Amino acid sequence: MNKLKYTLVEEKELILTKWKESAKDAIPIIIGYLPIGTAYGVIARQAGLSFFESILMSVLVFAGASQFIGVGLLAAGAGFIEVVVTTFFINLRHILMSASLAPYLKKARSSLLPILAFGVTDETYAVSITRFREEKANQWYMLGVNFIAYFSWVGGSLIGALIGAGIPPYLQDSFAFALPALFIGLLILQIEGKLEIAVLIVAAVASSLFYFRVEGVWNVIFATIVGATVGVMLEKWMGE
Repeated sequence: MNKLKYTLVEEKELILTKWKESAKDAIPIIIGYLPIGTAYGVIARQAGLSFFESILMSVLVFAGASQFIGVGLLAAGAGFIEVVVTTFFINLRHILMSASLAPYLKKARSSLLPILAFGVTDETYAVSITRFREEKANQWYMLGVNFIAYFSWVGGSLIGALIGAGIPPYLQDSFAFALPALFIGLLILQIEGKLEIAVLIVAAVASSLFYFRVEGVWNVIFATIVGATVGVMLEKWMGE
């Protein structure tokens, strides 16, 4: 009994430690998500969504790029099927991100996996995968990062939805640039050496070439596969 009690105390302390670490590492996400979430809320209201609809999309979808594009499609008069199909293809990259996280979560509780999967975004992935590779993360760390990111996004959306109706339409373009700016910042943080630079160049060139030959966002998926393949080949060659 005492041994079980001691084990539970140890686990509780480990969870708290990992949550503290995740809170510290998630500060850049908070700084990015609050203004970007606000930008989404503003654009959603300007596109004709009600206050409740704007917040509900962030609560249920939690995908910045898809929400921006979804709102744009709704404003342009697109139907339900068009919005769902478009955002589905945009989020296909999450399959690749989840696949790379899976090996680190083999010992995670099965009941937590759906929650962890829901919280995977470009930003939470970038933070979590970095710590997993350094062997400084576990399921509780990732859960902490995901929850902080989630509430930051919803909070930003709430602010944007509140003030969105009062912002002039000509200022909307300045809000739309917030999401690409965050992606660029996260990309720079991932570059550690020549290998990352090489993969970045290959993926950028591949994406540009595919952009003119395939419709939709398939250029992103194909470029990711090409970049990852080249990265693996270069990593093995450099290792040898």
